[in-house]
Amino acid sequence: MLAFAPGTMAVALPTTKETAITCGDQSDYVRLVNESSSVQTVTTVDSNTETPSEMGSVRLQPGEVMILWKRREFHRIYASSAEVFGGGGMVRPTGLQQRT
Repeated sequence: MLAFAPGTMAVALPTTKETAITCGDQSDYVRLVNESSSVQTVTTVDSNTETPSEMGSVRLQPGEVMILWKRREFHRIYASSAEVFGGGGMVRPTGLQQRT
């Protein structure tokens, strides 16, 4: 289990790779929420603003919430719909204590 501590307000993700955002200037983790009624794709791109290269993507089911590790703070993301929201923050494991 993971605990997510928001560091920035959630915003609607842009829908083109040229307008992709970092979702928090110093955040490696992004909490994604698909508020649409259809499957949406979130794509990660590098920091090159002139010709961004796609590095990978993930599909979110309707209503799904996911925590994405960006690997680098400056990597940017965009979605296939403006109904996908993202906010940067910190993550820590919880509930992993062993019972004695």
